[in-house]
Amino acid sequence: MILSEEQYNGILREYEEKRRKARQLREERRAEVEAAVPAFSELDAMMSDVALGYAKGFENDLNGAGTGDAVRKFRDIAEKRKSLLVSGGFPPDYLESVYECPLCDDTGFVDGKKCRCYLERESGLLSETLYLNSHIRALSGKTDFDMLREDLYTDDNSGDSLKRFRGARDAALNFASTFPDTQKNLLFMGSVGTGKTTLSVCIAKKLIERGFSVIYFSSVSLFELLGRVSFDNEKRSERDRVLSDIYNCDLLVIDDLGTELLNSFVEEQLFSIINERSLRDRRMVISTNQDTKDLQRVYGDRIFSRIISEFVILKLTGSDIRFKLVMNRKEPDTV
Repeated sequence: MILSEEQYNGILREYEEKRRKARQLREERRAEVEAAVPAFSELDAMMSDVALGYAKGFENDLNGAGTGDAVRKFRDIAEKRKSLLVSGGFPPDYLESVYECPLCDDTGFVDGKKCRCYLERESGLLSETLYLNSHIRALSGKTDFDMLREDLYTDDNSGDSLKRFRGARDAALNFASTFPDTQKNLLFMGSVGTGKTTLSVCIAKKLIERGFSVIYFSSVSLFELLGRVSFDNEKRSERDRVLSDIYNCDLLVIDDLGTELLNSFVEEQLFSIINERSLRDRRMVISTNQDTKDLQRVYGDRIFSRIISEFVILKLTGSDIRFKLVMNRKEPDTV
């Protein structure tokens, strides 16, 4: 995922503020030292004079000859400054700049490349943005692999629903645990309320916690977004950014495929998404209420062949577990 210009400028402002605080802290400490150790100011002035003399000497002599005395004086004064600091009760490095990141001195860059601290901040910001934009936080508030309930699938006398749930749960957990080494995508298939979205959210939440970038869309909202940015020339840059995010994020989750308004644009976009992510070796999780026959009939052989070859299909059965949860909820006590 690519940072927006606003996000990029925001990070740069954060680094500028860090450097400002470091400068302010150093000035405050210098004033503290000068008040406690008056002789320190004299050494500071001497060091400035020596440094100026060294610069002039080097400028007049390109070979740097004759500057050795200046260097020795500079080091001698520096040692005396440290001794004065210690005698005044301060650490010897008390006046050195205090940066949060000593690698880049809070600039965000080392030798023209992004510093480790910048990459961590960028990753955190992207994860937070994805979390907010894809509504995963609202969906996953009370959803986790450890909270999945087998008892919601036990009303099937054959036990088939429970077996299917266990198989889908184990596949989802393995997918999230071994990611990104897993070789295939996942397709959760089943009627309304059988746990498809819940398993998708569990995977998305687990991967975000592990630091991967995840984009989560309902099928309707995904193709509505692509439609808005695709047919407006003024939104070309936004379209490029959206497609880059969709094609390149570590995991793309499409929930409720088949609920969107189907047309040639949607078919082409869906094929492009599956194809581009396959070329980039990026994984997907899709959930749908349709069965395999419906998928082939609705989306055609081109998309269907990609799905059956690149996705592990996991079918969930049983009655609507959301309805069960509502019906099993106890009424509040009345006075």
